[in-house]
Amino acid sequence: MLPNSIEIELVQQSDTVIDFTWTYTGDTCRVTRDEEVIYTGTQNSLKDENLQRGELYTYTIERLDAEEKTIEKIKMQTGTENHVDDFVNRLQQIAITTILSRSKIVLAWGAIEGIEEFEIYRDGELIATVAKNQFTDRNAEPDQTYTYWIRGKRPLERSEESFKAEKSVVARIFGLLNVNSSPEQAAEEEFWITKKVGSCDQMLTEEEQPKTELQYPIWHFRYTTFLPQEYLPSPNPLSPNRYFAGDGRGFDPESKHYRTQVNFSLEMTEGGAVLEYEKDVGTSIAYDWRKKFRKADVASSEGIVLEKVKEDPHKVSISLKHSVGNPLTTSPNIDYGISATFYRTGYYDIIGIHDQAPNHEVYIRKSQDDDWEQIHEAESKGLAWMSEAIASQYWRISTFE
Repeated sequence: MLPNSIEIELVQQSDTVIDFTWTYTGDTCRVTRDEEVIYTGTQNSLKDENLQRGELYTYTIERLDAEEKTIEKIKMQTGTENHVDDFVNRLQQIAITTILSRSKIVLAWGAIEGIEEFEIYRDGELIATVAKNQFTDRNAEPDQTYTYWIRGKRPLERSEESFKAEKSVVARIFGLLNVNSSPEQAAEEEFWITKKVGSCDQMLTEEEQPKTELQYPIWHFRYTTFLPQEYLPSPNPLSPNRYFAGDGRGFDPESKHYRTQVNFSLEMTEGGAVLEYEKDVGTSIAYDWRKKFRKADVASSEGIVLEKVKEDPHKVSISLKHSVGNPLTTSPNIDYGISATFYRTGYYDIIGIHDQAPNHEVYIRKSQDDDWEQIHEAESKGLAWMSEAIASQYWRISTFE
């Protein structure tokens, strides 16, 4: 390691500014944002202004010798914040920062009020519990790619959702009455942040890897909700519909059994992005007390709305809103929402919120890949958890590889 090796010492963000400092070395440093050189000189700070709200940016800091050859390099992916008045999902507002150097990987994320500690997982294994919104992995192998999970919980009364105090009280009553949960569980919001990080060897090579094959990728996206049981008892014991059919399966991207499924493809072309999508609702089936068939129907898909909300030369942003009910009985709808941004460089940033029932599974695939990659899964805690009074689950996944 070089004397006074470069490290990011401070990063601050607003909706339009990213301000950061790094170790002073006295040497000339070159800073590149994405593929544009934005600074060359001996100072050790940069205030990057007039940026887009809620957007990811990648900075490369190179330390140069007298011949202007790179002798050290670090990379940082971070973003601007996204403060709006009518937000529900706190994960939409915060910036997530990843710093890669030869000696470590640093993860940092905006504060979420009410969370006292975060659990840190690497490739599914719990490796740390932290009380602050930052983690440094000093044991990462330079030739390995990693997936980090950052998970935290907070009381529902600290939520940004409307009627949060009333919801908290109702949720705790629900927890007392439901034998499968506790008052604390029903009144706790869960926050899951996932970060996929490429290997340092690849990301910090002296010659930048060509991204020709990533300039106009085709993304395929699949979001499915399903009931893992074969039969579910009716929430109304007096109803002649005593049981409903479930989907009788586990997590499987290719299964044809589901409550709802949304698929879309997004192709980046020189002339703009082409978005195509389809939505489908599974058949709801009711049985009598002997589990004999009574009736079947299919709910309307009008509550599923997908649209392209923003497009510029760097990215495309998509919104998906989902609300579908059971056509055979009065019950809460299956509700979820996502905001997904796909960058022409190959990165993506997807933010979601959903009830804690039924099962949710989300997959993504590039055109050159044969298999679906799971980016989110959540097991149902019971159909009663679909109530609007119960705490929601929030999730976000982004890539830096």
